Amino acid sequence: MSTTADKKLVKEGTILFISTLVVNAGNYGINLLLGRWLGPADFSEVSLLVTLMLMLSFWALAFQLTAAKYVASYGEEQTNELLVLGHSLMRWATWVGIGLAVLMTGLSFFWKDFFQTRSIIPFMVFGLGMPLYLRMSVNRGILQGQQNYQKLAITYQVEMWSRLVVSVLLVSMGWGVIGVAWGLTLSLACTLLVSKPTFPEWLEQLPETLSEQKAIVRFLVLILIYECSQILINNSDTILVKHFFPPFEAGLYAALSLIGRIVYFGTWTVVTLLFPTVIRLEKEGKDHTRYFIGGLAVVGLIASVIVAACYLFPELVVRILFGESYLAIAPLLWQYSLATALFACANVFVYYHLSLDRRAPVSITIVGGLLQIILITLFHQNFQEVIHIQIYLMTALLLAMICYQLFYTKKK
Repeated sequence: MSTTADKKLVKEGTILFISTLVVNAGNYGINLLLGRWLGPADFSEVSLLVTLMLMLSFWALAFQLTAAKYVASYGEEQTNELLVLGHSLMRWATWVGIGLAVLMTGLSFFWKDFFQTRSIIPFMVFGLGMPLYLRMSVNRGILQGQQNYQKLAITYQVEMWSRLVVSVLLVSMGWGVIGVAWGLTLSLACTLLVSKPTFPEWLEQLPETLSEQKAIVRFLVLILIYECSQILINNSDTILVKHFFPPFEAGLYAALSLIGRIVYFGTWTVVTLLFPTVIRLEKEGKDHTRYFIGGLAVVGLIASVIVAACYLFPELVVRILFGESYLAIAPLLWQYSLATALFACANVFVYYHLSLDRRAPVSITIVGGLLQIILITLFHQNFQEVIHIQIYLMTALLLAMICYQLFYTKKK
């Protein structure tokens, strides 16, 4: 990659990184504010909605990364192929989104009983946003593949600020959890409006047959499987705790997981930048190892700082973020952050190899996700037991990724 391209990547990557920090701070600010307003019991329902959105995001990320991969592979000169790709992915995303909406709204009474919530309405409102969510994700993937990080950053800003305004307004009017559900759904609608890519005649031509349709579908399925396992690792503990523990305790754990996930979301920008960069360099026959090593180092550094802060100042962190009502989680904070940090590092390995069409790391992660669900279902006597399971599994996952990297490097 040329020096000019490097400078452009650093410049726009820095913009995306700063934007991501602002967005994460805003999202955490929303949740912290709601946690203080609503108390642990109602906050557990708010956290449930956010967690459900994160769990269903494996569909969104699958469409986003598939779009990013093939846009990066085609290059901007292949406008017709890009238009056809966009049409096809947008159509598939719409139908999958409608299916998810039907699933969420049609089974709303089941979700209410299973998660011990007060109303079915939040599930129904939340379900309405699914087609919007997936269509918006296709747009984001195209922007990512184009390496148009400035506009990509704007979409995340719009999503966060619109959610903040709507949620705070409706909750202050007494709508409670239902207001939060509307905040999530309307933020997706706003983001869809501003995420339109800048291709000539975008979505104005009828597409021809997608020449690489089978390859694209295979990659989409592969990403779906990986993102599903990733979502399971990141969120199954919160869902299972909501099921097995009383509402008040589930609210405490929701706060714990929200703080601990700062590591994961704080390092997501690195993966966003790494994925299309490696694809382009591989296509050009250039070395991309330094980008992988650099990305891993950045993730490791950020994760270490956050874990250290949670270890040294746990009560201060909890008191500032959630208040006195949540101090019981302080001793566990660094342990949860450590589990998330280990997974964030392993994630860099997986996305690096995915960008090179290597699938073994995906299989390893799937096993880790399934084991986490099984073990937490069997062993959930207290929060510490749940967290220790995650630490052991994520350590094993990271070691497996390191072994695979060493094996592949030696073989190559």
